[in-house]
Amino acid sequence: MRYIRQEQLDFIPNNFSKIIKNKKLILIGCGGIGSPLAEILVRGGFLNLILIDNDTIEESNLNRQIFFEEDINKSKSKTLHKYLLKINKNAQITSHKIKIEQNNIEDYCKKSDLIIDATDNFKTRKIINKFCIQNKKDWIYNGAIKTEVISCIFFHKNNYFNKIFNPNLIEEKAKDVGILPSTTFLSATIAFNQILKYFLNIKENKLIKINSWNNQIFEINLNNLSSEK
Repeated sequence: MRYIRQEQLDFIPNNFSKIIKNKKLILIGCGGIGSPLAEILVRGGFLNLILIDNDTIEESNLNRQIFFEEDINKSKSKTLHKYLLKINKNAQITSHKIKIEQNNIEDYCKKSDLIIDATDNFKTRKIINKFCIQNKKDWIYNGAIKTEVISCIFFHKNNYFNKIFNPNLIEEKAKDVGILPSTTFLSATIAFNQILKYFLNIKENKLIKINSWNNQIFEINLNNLSSEK
């Protein structure tokens, strides 16, 4: 009964929750994007998650992450772990308070069915991308800043990440330029839909960018990059 409303949708197969519950998802980043995304994933039937984040919860996180005042100074990954088990006690969740580096990513990601980026830095994303190419794994990039979100599933065989993002890109940080709480929750929502499509074998090769303040939606068809010299 838990997933009956979801599986009433004509594009969701019957008993789809039984298929996705054992898909191993690695969530790297348990903050603004990662914490609401993890909640939606578990509520949507993904019950096998590995949570990775090295940060602790700060008061400034509370406006856009799913934590509470009593969680301040606690580990994001460990606190999120406990929260998700309140949603579904049967979820198979492990959590690690560590930072993903080149020398440890294989330890946590080698058996993944999909790696989910919910970080806020390109150094980690480059590490994820390199690992996925070398190990023939797919991953989903998610970004959120100000009122803008970006989401894209990168398939290992294409290596479009390095074609799209300038290696000398200067990152904007929420602590410097700000972010609305609606931005992180929108990012989590878009990411969930992308992940659901991935396991429905709907492999959309697109980068999605949305500015929620200006009501602007952009799509870039990554297949067009294949024809570029």
